[in-house]
Amino acid sequence: MLDSPIEDNLRLLEIHKKALTRLGIKTTRELLYHFPVRYGNSSETTNIKVLEKGTNAVLFGRITNLKTKKAFRKKIPMSEALLEDGTGSIKIVWFHQPYLAKMIAEGSSVRIEGKVAERKGGLYISNPKIERLSSLPISSGESLFSGKDDSVIYPVYPESKGITSNWIYHTIRKIYKSGALENIIDPIPTEILKKYNLPTLKSAIIWIHSPKKESDALSARKRFAFEEVFFIQLEKQRARDRWKKHNSFIIKKSRGEISSFVERFPFPLTKSQEKAIDQTLSDFSKNEPMSRLLEGDVGSGKTAVAAAASFAVINSRPIGQDFGNLQVAYMVPTEILAHQHFLSFIEYFSSRHGGAGTGIQIGLITSSGCKKFPSKVSPDGSTDISRTQLLKWVENGEIPILIGTHSLIQKTVRFKHLALVIIDEQHRFGVQQRALLRGKNTNAEQTQNNAEEKNDSGDTGLLYKDLSYSVRQALFEVKKAIGSGHKEIIYQKALEEEFTKKKISFSREKQIPVLHNKKKVGVYVPDFVVEEKIIVELKALPFIGNTEKKQLWNYLKGSDYKLALLANFGPQELKIQRVVYDKARQTASIPQGSAPVPHLLSMTATPIPRTLALTVYGDLDLTLLDELPVGRKWPITKIVLPQERDGVYKYIKNKLDAGQQAYIICPRIDEPDPTKEGALYAKSVKEEAKRIREEIYPEFEVGELHGKLKPKDKEKVMGDFNNGKIRILVATSVVEVGVNVSNATIILIEGAERFGLAQLHQLRGRVMRSTQQPYCFVFTESKSGKSVDRLKALQNAKSGFELAEFDLSQRGSGELYGRKQWGISDLGMEAIKNLKMVEAARTESKNIIESDSELNNFPLLKERLLKQGSKIHFE
Repeated sequence: MLDSPIEDNLRLLEIHKKALTRLGIKTTRELLYHFPVRYGNSSETTNIKVLEKGTNAVLFGRITNLKTKKAFRKKIPMSEALLEDGTGSIKIVWFHQPYLAKMIAEGSSVRIEGKVAERKGGLYISNPKIERLSSLPISSGESLFSGKDDSVIYPVYPESKGITSNWIYHTIRKIYKSGALENIIDPIPTEILKKYNLPTLKSAIIWIHSPKKESDALSARKRFAFEEVFFIQLEKQRARDRWKKHNSFIIKKSRGEISSFVERFPFPLTKSQEKAIDQTLSDFSKNEPMSRLLEGDVGSGKTAVAAAASFAVINSRPIGQDFGNLQVAYMVPTEILAHQHFLSFIEYFSSRHGGAGTGIQIGLITSSGCKKFPSKVSPDGSTDISRTQLLKWVENGEIPILIGTHSLIQKTVRFKHLALVIIDEQHRFGVQQRALLRGKNTNAEQTQNNAEEKNDSGDTGLLYKDLSYSVRQALFEVKKAIGSGHKEIIYQKALEEEFTKKKISFSREKQIPVLHNKKKVGVYVPDFVVEEKIIVELKALPFIGNTEKKQLWNYLKGSDYKLALLANFGPQELKIQRVVYDKARQTASIPQGSAPVPHLLSMTATPIPRTLALTVYGDLDLTLLDELPVGRKWPITKIVLPQERDGVYKYIKNKLDAGQQAYIICPRIDEPDPTKEGALYAKSVKEEAKRIREEIYPEFEVGELHGKLKPKDKEKVMGDFNNGKIRILVATSVVEVGVNVSNATIILIEGAERFGLAQLHQLRGRVMRSTQQPYCFVFTESKSGKSVDRLKALQNAKSGFELAEFDLSQRGSGELYGRKQWGISDLGMEAIKNLKMVEAARTESKNIIESDSELNNFPLLKERLLKQGSKIHFE
């Protein structure tokens, strides 16, 4: 009942259905999980019907009949309206405030505070304080727990056009009265609830929507906050456990072998860089894939660590060979960043810093073209090559390092021995994109094909060949009809219809006894059994590994069936694998381990609070780069007032005269539309570049960089800025990552209040690329206290991690880490501020997965994970 569409249980008007859809509410459970944003107390409210002359009243209601006019005698401008609260209405008058009629829309929910007066027998309130509200409180008489003397806590909900907070409250009351909560089952084990003094699911739902007292609401919020973090942790721990069961490339390189390579760098490694390299080498030496996140502040040297890891990989041989190289794929979110890393790797692997080059070939692939290093003409230079030629060399293993953007995950890009995947700014890629890159080995597909040949070929050919072909056809028809991205249950229903249409007989969820020594030891329930011959299992995962195949083989072994088809509706394509168990050739039929999967090194320059990292990256090992390279200086940051602008221009001119370069960052590309409110205050790259070029610094070359430029034009601008031809670069936040010009030591940010705190920190990092003292000037037109506090935090923080903790503590869900970025609710983000709660959820989820990785003894937890899917994300 709770998971059925809400209109199945409640009678709804069309306007209500649309409003609920806008709020993301489709089922009864989702409505129950639509929690109040805050609570009020009914003791502060007064009903209009009981008002008397001289009363100092606090009223809640809706504004109607709002109009502006001039007083009859003195022609004083005035606004007047009626305030209605369901018990009556009262006239509200404001003198000398005609703008109120523009600020407050007809039907607005408001809180009014003022003294009641009387004139000509009618009550009114003159010039009251007014506060606009997103919704109205519930009246005390409508509470589930109201009594004669109760001071009732009431919930206030997020609203949408067509439904009010009041409507949501009453609709939830109807759900209570329907008895829907009587049989609700709590998925969290009872012992965990008792251990942390958390209410049951039923109690928490009642308390969060209809609290008798404030402590009830707090207890319920604590329970739901823990619940959200717990299930995120459980999902991450389960993914981690599954991933660790795969095989990977064992790469045994000592720290000493890497030392000769890192000594070529033009700077000494920091202690945190050395630690990161040691941890990576240790991971490489294990027979399981590395999954490590390298989190470093701007300018901390992540690329150098990535280069050292790449050197270890490409100087190792493929399994069972004494020739060839393992390969590295390095994926980044933007072309600018791809070109920058390509140039950085050339620096590391060439002979530019003395000594002989490594002889390693490096490829670059983006949507606008391909390059290869070294060129035939120059051992220290690169050359443009065709896409076809680059892909050929990558597929046959001649190019061991390939750097690129999303182009890396296209079907035409194939590696021979992909052993390491590096993903920079990994939160900018989706889960499916990352999984696709890790499955790029042609060798993996060849190994699986060979295994299938061994399993299914023999004197009688493929087992159930014709029937297998019919099942495969049905599966591909389903994929063609509904595509990718659905849950398993959707594919199961679609396949059921397809089998029926093709007149293929089948059983759904048949219980198959699992035997051991001829005794029943359990029951196996597959998705389908086709014509009592073939078991069909459906998955909807980024990829399928050896664990799933071996588990299916074991089920076959304990039953009378010989053949199973494992179909995975992956991110882009359907993959079907045959698993055979034949008692006549038992050894040959055991699924051979799939080809080793590559190691993963994710990197981010976005500092993340520890509690958030423990939650969203629970499936990764974490390495921090928390110190700057020797000689690097932290930027001096200054908030610039309007009257100080000319002084800053003079200061920057002195730096430019001394040979340094500068960035000027603007929020927009084109001139703003003057018809749009606030647009005139947002400076544009094109207009500002013209002004700087003509009025401020006519003696210096000024360039422009923004997202509308063609890739070749961007590359030229960056080349000219890099070699010093362009002295001032006026740009959008496109330079946030991937721009590395050591002579650029000044950054001026216009309209700083329009950028996120993380963006401002990243932009400031562009001038931390040398041993010279960098400067960051932030200009703002905003006088908002919140904006000023944010900029002061930027000015005072001595690291990105300190800034991230500030942001999380000040704003809960925060601008750096809001629900849009991570897929976590506001309540969940509040929980993440509580380190003890996060660690408790992590400990409990880890204990459960370690004891029962498939959650067979925790069916309610397993069902919940299947229903919620992967809600947490990194886009």
